Amino acid sequence: MKKVPLMKEVEPQNDMILKVKFENNIIKIIDIKPYLKIFKPFKALKDKKLFNQAKIDMGGFGIIWNDKIDLSRYDIWEFGEEIKFLK
Repeated sequence: MKKVPLMKEVEPQNDMILKVKFENNIIKIIDIKPYLKIFKPFKALKDKKLFNQAKIDMGGFGIIWNDKIDLSRYDIWEFGEEIKFLK
């Protein structure tokens, strides 16, 4: 498995999108809506207040909402879309 950088920031966006900044300063966005269909605990994230409580775990290995809902940095790195900035 390739090395995936640690995460350092997460910003919940509208429409169940997360914007995540990694330690190498790459920023990716990921849509959480598909996870609602795959993982039952994620359905609770329909509550915007809970969704907006997303935070990086202490080591930068994942995003957590509560003790039942989390998302690994690997998923975000692999399935997120990198944001490219115009220079």
